[in-house]
Amino acid sequence: MARLCGMAVAMLAAVAMQAQEVLLPASWQPRGPAAKTAATAVTLPFFDDFSDYCGAPAADRWDGGGAQVNTGFGQKAPTVGMLTLDAYDADGRLYRQASTSLFPADTAMSLPLRLDSLTADDSVVMSFYYLPGGGSGNLWERVGDTPDDSDSLFLEFYAAADSQWHTVWCRGGISEDSLLAQTGRSWQYVAVAISDSAYFDSAFRFRFRNYCSLMDNGKPGMAGGGDQWNIDYVVVDRGRVLSEVPDFRDVAFVEPAPSMLAHYQAMPARQYRASEMAGSIKMTITNLYSSALASQYKYAVVDDAGDTLYRYDGGYENAPVFLPGGTYQTAAAHAAPTVGYTFETGDTPREYTIVHTVREGVGGDARQQNDTVRYRQVFGNYYAYDDGSAENGYGLTSTASRIYLACRYDLNVEDTLTAVDMMFNRTMGAQNEAIQFYLTVWQANADGTPGAVIYRDEERRRPVAGGFATYVLEHGVLAGGSIFVGFEQVGNYYINIGFDRNNNSCERIYYLTSTEWQQSILSGSLLLRPRFGSAATEGIGHQAVTKRMAVCPNPATDRVQLAGIGEGCMWQIYDCRGSMCINGRGNTIAVETLPSGMYLVRAITPDGDVFTTKIIVKH
Repeated sequence: MARLCGMAVAMLAAVAMQAQEVLLPASWQPRGPAAKTAATAVTLPFFDDFSDYCGAPAADRWDGGGAQVNTGFGQKAPTVGMLTLDAYDADGRLYRQASTSLFPADTAMSLPLRLDSLTADDSVVMSFYYLPGGGSGNLWERVGDTPDDSDSLFLEFYAAADSQWHTVWCRGGISEDSLLAQTGRSWQYVAVAISDSAYFDSAFRFRFRNYCSLMDNGKPGMAGGGDQWNIDYVVVDRGRVLSEVPDFRDVAFVEPAPSMLAHYQAMPARQYRASEMAGSIKMTITNLYSSALASQYKYAVVDDAGDTLYRYDGGYENAPVFLPGGTYQTAAAHAAPTVGYTFETGDTPREYTIVHTVREGVGGDARQQNDTVRYRQVFGNYYAYDDGSAENGYGLTSTASRIYLACRYDLNVEDTLTAVDMMFNRTMGAQNEAIQFYLTVWQANADGTPGAVIYRDEERRRPVAGGFATYVLEHGVLAGGSIFVGFEQVGNYYINIGFDRNNNSCERIYYLTSTEWQQSILSGSLLLRPRFGSAATEGIGHQAVTKRMAVCPNPATDRVQLAGIGEGCMWQIYDCRGSMCINGRGNTIAVETLPSGMYLVRAITPDGDVFTTKIIVKH
């Protein structure tokens, strides 16, 4: 064991996919508030499959430690959800001791377990599944980051008799591909007997710990860490056989609930149309029992008032046995249910909850925590291809002094783009926060590539790491049809924007490092969300959105007057595509040379206040 654990360490390596696209480990995830320790010890059985919550580990089972419950870092877990240990603390920041040398990172420690009434004769066994991060198969489809050889994962038991933690199991860094070659499976089952008499009291605990090392290749923005280990289906109980994989009577979901839209995870309310709905959705259902079980699948659409708007009933189907062949439910009524509902249209923001349930229909399901998954369908003021979590960081490397990144969004009606939300990853020394960029918007060409620039910042921006940051445009952009939203990066550093690996929109991501736009080949979605309308910037400082400014006459034929904003302003006139037509100073604007149509007036006072409004020119 000592030799095994001594071999377990690693440096983090970047995964260079092709051309100039590079993926790195994600560095920040919303943890939520730290769990508060419960006052009493836990009685057997202890069970957590992390299926019914995300964020900090549950306070009635765990005692903090920086690990994170999520649904995204490991694919096809035993049941939906997992616990991930990596190089980031409970606040989603790199540990203070983080370096390119080996360092201790997360701890996931149980509350005390009441073993004082038991002995070794009671056959108490702890079991769990683990999976190293980094994924398997095609490089461009992988999720997370693989721990290298000298990174490690430990399981330790606490004995009150000597007040010591004792290592009972350890795994050195390894890839999922290597485990697949060795065992034929991705997720690995581990069982450890609790047999030493020193553990049979009311103070016994167990904990998982990991050791990490950061990669630093010298390029700003790329120095960070990941080294993920995923844990699932943790069970401690009596009367178990150590040498056998337990026969759990459990029909469960394996993946989180999906969006009911064909392309987006969320979209602006006024942009939604019935044509945006998916034809069907994918549900992954497993049966961990040793024989097929009849199960019933349903879903319901519920509004914010709690009223059920639609019910789908897939009836009963036999759920096949998962082991040994890794078979999931294949009956279409459960695995690919149709979307028989269309949401309400209109400009008013609204949200819905889609509740999916699966029930074992005869003998009863032993684990009901994993029988329900929910999706929050948001129609607000923004588009999102991502689910809000970044399993990797995305960036471009090139010798060019300018790098462009753009993502396409399709508008069903004209609207005013006012802000962009982006999530940038944390890096060692906050290196990427010194990189500069210009927010940029392009009209799409007929072939679906970025075309003419309809907006570009005048002032440079910088990444703000740790969660979504809202970047308010210097002026609103009236946009229609298909547009691309992104940025022009200054310098050839690695900007490290969040990348969601569980929702794929790569066919809508383009980058430019030379003379031609290239379509991304990396499976995933940028955490980049364009916002529309004045409400998108409410409560944000230094906003440049519509205020009170009078323009008269409106419609106008030859001249308009700007009133209510003082004298001596600078003004600009933009057409419906966001291109600037004319500009000047003063409170009188000559518009006789402009073709008839609608325009946006942007006025800036000597004090720096910004006013925008629309005018109509009619000849």
